[in-house]
Amino acid sequence: MNRDDAVARFVYEVPSLDSYWRAIVLFGRNVASYKFALASALLEVGADSAGDKISLEQLALPYASRIAAHLRTADKQGTFKGSQFLDACRAFNRGEIDAEKLRQLTIRLGFGDVIDAFHNIDDAEVPERFYVDERKIGGGSRHPPYG
Repeated sequence: MNRDDAVARFVYEVPSLDSYWRAIVLFGRNVASYKFALASALLEVGADSAGDKISLEQLALPYASRIAAHLRTADKQGTFKGSQFLDACRAFNRGEIDAEKLRQLTIRLGFGDVIDAFHNIDDAEVPERFYVDERKIGGGSRHPPYG
């Protein structure tokens, strides 16, 4: 099955929440391990928070911890020359900064484009959103209640 057929199967033929989630994780428009780390952190932090606001402060450490863990096994991330956020994760891995400092740096540097790009597949957003970005109005995201 080629990529276009797989995207169609996950997104268009079976438009369930599960299908949208799988399509985002498998085919989404994020680079490196950012979307995987964000997806995993959203599952962890949002598990008991459907409809509740989750601040970047709450999401930062679970997200950064996953990026740091990935860097321990595969240090190269994407094609960009450098990243202050990745440097912070590497410093955490070397024991040069603690978890609180990593959390603070992640809030400031770590979310970049990943929050904006997460719901995009083939330059379009999936019809269902797994969070509403409220960074500009309240410093976090809101997870829609799914039943």
